[in-house]
Amino acid sequence: MLSLTRLLIVTTALAVALGGTAYAAGKNPTTITSLKTCEAAIRDTQEAREGNPALGPKAGTAFESLLELAAERCKAGAYQYADDLLVIARGMVATE
Repeated sequence: MLSLTRLLIVTTALAVALGGTAYAAGKNPTTITSLKTCEAAIRDTQEAREGNPALGPKAGTAFESLLELAAERCKAGAYQYADDLLVIARGMVATE
């Protein structure tokens, strides 16, 4: 039983380690390079939300918080972080 537990721990650790490097290697660089493009990306994300009213009240609040944080990051010049937040927000309202 102990060896099975060790095997599961080692397998999980490897999956996390290798999965993290694969994600980091495949991540696209941000397309936001200025305050103007950052503000445009926020507007686009807001428009995507308006096109998908299916979010509940809690998810809607979280969505708005993500947009506020992204706006703060834009003003601070942290465009990569703003882009990461907007990716999450757009994922919340994406439809198939």
